Amino acid sequence: MDLSFLDKSSNVTPLLVKLYDSQQLHNLALDEKPIARAELTSAVSELLDMDLSPRESELIADVLIGIMRQAELDLREALAEKLSLMDSVPLRLVLQLTNDEIEVAGPMLSRSPVLGDLDLIYTIKSKGPAYWQAVAKREAMSNQVINLLADTRDFETAITLTKNEGIKLTEHAVVVLSDMAQKSDELAMPLLRRDEVTKDIAEKLYNFVGEQVKSFITDSYGVKSASIADKVDEVIVELVAANEAVNEFAPTDAMIRAADRYKSKGLLTTKLMLGALRRGQIQSFIAQFAKFTGLGPETTLEIMSQSSGQGLAVACKAFDIAKEDFVSIFLLTNRIRNSGRMVDLTDMSKAINYFTKIKGDVARGIIDNSIEKIVSE
Repeated sequence: MDLSFLDKSSNVTPLLVKLYDSQQLHNLALDEKPIARAELTSAVSELLDMDLSPRESELIADVLIGIMRQAELDLREALAEKLSLMDSVPLRLVLQLTNDEIEVAGPMLSRSPVLGDLDLIYTIKSKGPAYWQAVAKREAMSNQVINLLADTRDFETAITLTKNEGIKLTEHAVVVLSDMAQKSDELAMPLLRRDEVTKDIAEKLYNFVGEQVKSFITDSYGVKSASIADKVDEVIVELVAANEAVNEFAPTDAMIRAADRYKSKGLLTTKLMLGALRRGQIQSFIAQFAKFTGLGPETTLEIMSQSSGQGLAVACKAFDIAKEDFVSIFLLTNRIRNSGRMVDLTDMSKAINYFTKIKGDVARGIIDNSIEKIVSE
């Protein structure tokens, strides 16, 4: 270690010597690691707390980076914990630590005041979920960093962001996180506790969450469960955007009569309906499903046309159709919704989530109410 440029009276020189001796101690006395680690971290802290010239600061950065490259993981962890709280650490040294193993990088990414937006953005774009989660713990970060973290759509990162009380979530982040929360009560609850979440967001989440979160939304946002009639209007009677495409799948009178005969003989089962779908007989399936549920062909076609799949989920849950059969029906009726295009995985995920969340008695109530409307008309 060349210290020839330093003045002999410099306070830095003995500390650099101590630093060098501490590293030697760590290498030679493995059975005394805790002592060596304490001495080394103490020497580093003393050095970085001093009023240093630019040249001295660069020399210290060089020395410490050299030590980091040779040091064992536990020593690097200890130094990272210490340095993450200091604002006088050379940026080169901080970046060296943030590119280390996550055990070392984590404290720096979570707390170091030396890191700027560009440093954090680079980390988010170049590293994996564990590093994103560490950044998400920071007590302060820019809107750009928050948005980038939300856009990773990593579940643990989302949880960390929603529980971080030191930041204010952006509107974009709230939208992304609320979309993710439709699939997880664990994420929905801390998100709903935040001031940034509006009543509109809470209302949208209401239909996707469990009973405990529903109660919280009702108490905190004044959002109440919609009546069965309201749910029918929202879920079942959805306007069909392309009537011509839907009419293509309307069953003939003969198909409806055939379905009626199957029902009267006790043969109209889920297995029979799925058989028709797998043979590509969509019109026959519509007739059979209409008779099976009592909804009628027109309402059945409207249900099958919904991209959300919520109407289909309600009908299947009301008549105890198994989850795997519901998924099969959703996939095999994709032609009605998407004119032969591939299944939208986001829509399918939402439909399955809705099927899982809605209770059988609620679904049955919606169907009964819808049938009453059809009869009265």
